[in-house]
Amino acid sequence: MALDHNNHQGKFGEAFVRTVAAASGLLVSQPDPDYDGVDFSFKYPGARGTKYRPQIDVQVKSWRDAAGAGDAWGYRMKARHFNQLAGAFDIPRFLFLVVVPRDVRAYTLADDRCLKVFRACYWASFSGVQPAWETPGDKELKVEVPKRNLLTAESLLGLMTRPTAELEAS
Repeated sequence: MALDHNNHQGKFGEAFVRTVAAASGLLVSQPDPDYDGVDFSFKYPGARGTKYRPQIDVQVKSWRDAAGAGDAWGYRMKARHFNQLAGAFDIPRFLFLVVVPRDVRAYTLADDRCLKVFRACYWASFSGVQPAWETPGDKELKVEVPKRNLLTAESLLGLMTRPTAELEAS
């Protein structure tokens, strides 16, 4: 039996992010269980016995009804998920928003030369934002995800080393 549409979309969104991480050459780990809103951790590979290299944690959301005028996507997410990203953390946290086609049959296109994966992923940092503790965890709030923050192998590597102040300005 096939996955229902929401689970299919979520698995595709995670696979999309893993594909970008593989292209960037980063190590990927997935917490089990997902207790604190971290879907993936990314790290630079380092030689054994060396100091720990930079790391980021991400929460992946997928979205088939993308909406947002101007320079940002206006994504609605549960307050409890936002609170897991907002504020200060020892390891920087990001929202990765994967915008997917409405029809699951349009997720990929393959031929003998390539595999195309549709559509795109964008990132947002809420490190300088106050968590929405006063909002009940199951209520939704709207966050802006800048369209200029396209996730690519290069931009993912850049997130690993960017200073927090620079991320807050993004």
